[in-house]
Amino acid sequence: MSKFLLLLFALLIPGTAPAEPRDHIKDLTKLCDVWSSVKFLDPQLMSHEVEWDGALVRAIPHVREAQTEEQFTNAVEGMLAELKDPTTRVLLFGSPKEAPKVDLFRWDGDLLIVNLGAYAKDANVLYAARDSLGAEVGKAKRVVFDMRAKEDSDWVLSYLPLVSARLALPSFRYVFHSGYEPQVGSTSGSYYSGLLLTATPTLEPQPKFKQVPSRIVFVVGQVVPAPVAALWWAGKAAVVSETPLSEANLAITKDIDLGGDWAAQIRVGESTTGGFLADAVDADPMKKALAIARSSKPFATHPAPDLPATIVPQKDAAYAEMNYPDLPYRLLALFRAWSIIDRFYPYKHLIGDWDAVLAQFIPRFENAKDAKEYAAAVLELGAQVEDGHTRVFGHPEIFNVLSSGPAFLPIQIRLVEGKYVVTGKTADNNAVALGDEVLSVDGEPLIDRVKRLWKYLPASTEAARTNRILNASMRGEKGSVAELVVRGADGDSHTVKMPRVDVPPTLTNGKQVWEVLSGNIGYTDLTRLNLEQVDSMFDALKDTKAIIFDMRGYPRGTAWSIAPRINTKNAKVGATFRRSEISQFSSEMATSGFYFDQMIPVSDKPKYTHPTVMLIDDRAISQSEHSGLFYEAANGTKFIGSNSAGANGDVTNFLLPGGIQFSFTGHDVRHADGRQLQRIGLVPDVKVEPTIHGIREGKDEVLDRAIKFLRSQKEVGRS
Repeated sequence: MSKFLLLLFALLIPGTAPAEPRDHIKDLTKLCDVWSSVKFLDPQLMSHEVEWDGALVRAIPHVREAQTEEQFTNAVEGMLAELKDPTTRVLLFGSPKEAPKVDLFRWDGDLLIVNLGAYAKDANVLYAARDSLGAEVGKAKRVVFDMRAKEDSDWVLSYLPLVSARLALPSFRYVFHSGYEPQVGSTSGSYYSGLLLTATPTLEPQPKFKQVPSRIVFVVGQVVPAPVAALWWAGKAAVVSETPLSEANLAITKDIDLGGDWAAQIRVGESTTGGFLADAVDADPMKKALAIARSSKPFATHPAPDLPATIVPQKDAAYAEMNYPDLPYRLLALFRAWSIIDRFYPYKHLIGDWDAVLAQFIPRFENAKDAKEYAAAVLELGAQVEDGHTRVFGHPEIFNVLSSGPAFLPIQIRLVEGKYVVTGKTADNNAVALGDEVLSVDGEPLIDRVKRLWKYLPASTEAARTNRILNASMRGEKGSVAELVVRGADGDSHTVKMPRVDVPPTLTNGKQVWEVLSGNIGYTDLTRLNLEQVDSMFDALKDTKAIIFDMRGYPRGTAWSIAPRINTKNAKVGATFRRSEISQFSSEMATSGFYFDQMIPVSDKPKYTHPTVMLIDDRAISQSEHSGLFYEAANGTKFIGSNSAGANGDVTNFLLPGGIQFSFTGHDVRHADGRQLQRIGLVPDVKVEPTIHGIREGKDEVLDRAIKFLRSQKEVGRS
């Protein structure tokens, strides 16, 4: 019988319709959630060498091939089993059941039986009954506590008369990430990871009750509450379980939904003290517990050895030899990149639906048929993080995807009045003129190239993205000669050939690093001013009526020296910072992080008390914008030009298979008053942009407008 007839036969018979195929993309997103949660929250990965990448790689084929819920959960269970931790596993909860009809406590002769586990979900009931339960425990000489429940109920123990003297409980340690530590090089962000040790409240005497039971027995499940462990170590209680216990059972766990009735239980906290065992393991633990409670055999004490405190830093394996990784390693690249941005990118709230990005890109990474398509998928993923700090590089095919290369043209092309115009060139370049419109590069219309590269090269604003793409569009192989079609001032188009150079061209506006302009207005090019020149610059310009800081580019670390010299407001704060802090305590919060104010340095050198303005456009990025924040706070520096790039915050990075380095912003940096900078940039007080006519005439229209603005100010006056 053919497969078609078999299918038709099945459809015609009631109850025999074929099962819906599993959505393997949905299953893979769940696998990513489990894998990344363990990666960033399980303390064992900070204290042991674990091949956690390999566990994911081995699980991926099984998840993709899974046809049933059981096959999928078995694949997840197989990955978790590589941790060799009985606490971290897959659980089947089953359908919700009605709570058992048992009393919270009952007496069996002189023995009190307390069913805490049965009431674990009823926190209000337990809270209301704590005093009455304490009175009963205070009358008992023998008590058995049934603690078997997934939910915590051990908090009630702190209200009961269980000790006659203060008893220390075990402390717990958790993974703590303050930002994402760069995997290559360093950063000024001071990001780090470690283990966070938390203090646990002690178990205190309850003098309002009559006495303390002489024999206490606990029946426990898979997780042992800290008070139970402390009483057991001190020889004040016995413990019975259905399955063997160890220090692995003394853990803090978190459940991750796998769909249906299944969940992955992972370790997110561990006791700093190990060496835990049950007094008895029995198939009928309650019966055994009652026997121990009625016995007169003394409880033994159990010295608790400390766990090793060694921290093994997590590092991203680069798998540099994998230019075209096998499919599981391609998905490892996606999962790693997605989960790091998900947890550590401080501007994730500006991206949109980041969860949808994971599902969207799984097929892109699966279907990449060669190294070039893999590199393109990583580039396109990076572009979803619309930030001028986002960079994807290091793979040999990236330049091929971008039709680019490591060499530069000795010109600058920018979008001016809707056209791609030569705005700068080296002094010896006579092939083009300032103001020429570039129509094509190496046979491809430039407008088409910009559209093609748009999905690969991100920035924080549309203007910055366009100009970043234009910069990439001019690049090519070393020793190559570009063929450009340009349109000159006469309206005619012509072809020019221009050799590329190995280093970025130096383009200047013909001015000195600092000088005095007409009208006794100072000018400083912050893209060329070195730190050791700051004092000399102020000495030279101290008698001017105003200073123009030209920040249409990148500075050289001078803001921390300049800001205190113009701080006429005596401002304390130059900018505010936020960065992601990841731990078990933050994972359930909508927002969590480390927030701080960055102070403006103090200087005993003379202050410049006259007005200052700063020239900006989308070439002002990161430290350029940070300089503007400092100057704005210090003396109300005015901004003239167009919006800056809107990308600030120390850059960090991670590695992906194929030796790819993926950099991203690690800090959310804002104005001193808390206003958003990212994706907005410094906003000009006076908006002005160059024109093609002005460029052809050799004018600097932004600088000219700044001079006009300053001359209109009363405190500057007119010359």
